Amino acid sequence: MIKNIIFDIGGILFDDSKVNIDDVLGEDSSEVYKKAFGSTFKDCLLGKMKLSEHISKFEDTSDYEKIKYVLSKENFEVTYPLMKKNFEYICNLKKLGYRLFLLSNVTEDSFEYIKSCINIDQIFDGGIYSYQVKVAKPDERIYFFLMHKYHLNVKETIFFDDNEKNVIAATHCGIRSVLFHNIEDIESGIHVKG
Repeated sequence: MIKNIIFDIGGILFDDSKVNIDDVLGEDSSEVYKKAFGSTFKDCLLGKMKLSEHISKFEDTSDYEKIKYVLSKENFEVTYPLMKKNFEYICNLKKLGYRLFLLSNVTEDSFEYIKSCINIDQIFDGGIYSYQVKVAKPDERIYFFLMHKYHLNVKETIFFDDNEKNVIAATHCGIRSVLFHNIEDIESGIHVKG
């Protein structure tokens, strides 16, 4: 029986999709998205570099203003918005008695913004964040950090992520894992026998 539910943040609670960035910029953001979330961005996720340092690396490029807009914390409300329907559904799971956890590759700036939008400590029973532990999914160590820290029984736990690599890695760790597309994936996942 499922008692513990682990969620990724981006793509489930907050919209970090290219589609959203396309809408925000009013154009195909393929190149901007690739640059903004490529190369040194992983160092931000691992807490090795500040987001402002990453942004400054693009100062001499033609896409600098767009990249700066997409990645600046002042704009997160539109470039990284709360997915309200999903959030309300997850809050309801808490009321139903599930223990909720977060496991996310996230920058320090993004995490501060997330905490300003939702009361993480009231809704979630804990979490592991890449910038704090200096390890990012799909590195299997991050899954074990979470399971160990919160003494989670793998047979009572399910993990949802919108990135297939992360789901595969969690499965390798013995955690029942589901690729998230929409709320129906959560509904069917937590009612699975086994």
